[in-house]
Amino acid sequence: MKKIFTTAMLALLGAGAYAQTIPQTTQGSIVVSGSVSLSNETSENTSYEPASKNTYRSINLYPSVGYFIQDGLEIGTGIGLRHQTSINKTDELKTTSRTKTISLSPYVRKYIPLFEQLHLHGTAYASFGIGNTTAKNNQGSSSEVVSTHQSVGIGAYPGLTYFATPRLGFTATFGSLSFENSREKAEEAQSSDWSRKSNYFRADFSPNSISLGLSYFISR
Repeated sequence: MKKIFTTAMLALLGAGAYAQTIPQTTQGSIVVSGSVSLSNETSENTSYEPASKNTYRSINLYPSVGYFIQDGLEIGTGIGLRHQTSINKTDELKTTSRTKTISLSPYVRKYIPLFEQLHLHGTAYASFGIGNTTAKNNQGSSSEVVSTHQSVGIGAYPGLTYFATPRLGFTATFGSLSFENSREKAEEAQSSDWSRKSNYFRADFSPNSISLGLSYFISR
């Protein structure tokens, strides 16, 4: 009975997935996506005393929902969740800072078919984020400083989607151009002297810019 049930379920899923032979990037379709990117970097500084070792780790999650306003043209909104850990370590002192950020990112994406199952796409977006940073060290009694930050930005990046079925796509994005305006302020401080404003323009084509994701397309 278990074998019969499993076979029936696979047949049902297969029939739904292959009901159509072309990817569902047509007007009126809905796409639900999710992507993740990881980063782990380590560097050592021996030019100054005391020598130090720096470790940087981050994980980024990005679920999103989009709608095709015309064939091959998607608009949508994503939510970015980022957790970063930075560790600076010398022989006597270890400082650990953690940053958590949540952002809202409306976007527009254009698909260009290279082959029936492989589509190139370009994405332009705006982002609005808030978060906080906590830092601790192990010298004497542990100290902790918390700051909050806000940011707005715009950017663009390319990507590829491979349609394993007309409804299921595996996505890879790589590289990005972006501009961001951010403001950071110590949580306990009320004076503007404690705030910091920054503008960043980034052109990132490193391996750390690669993000892998999964998309499910729902036809109208």
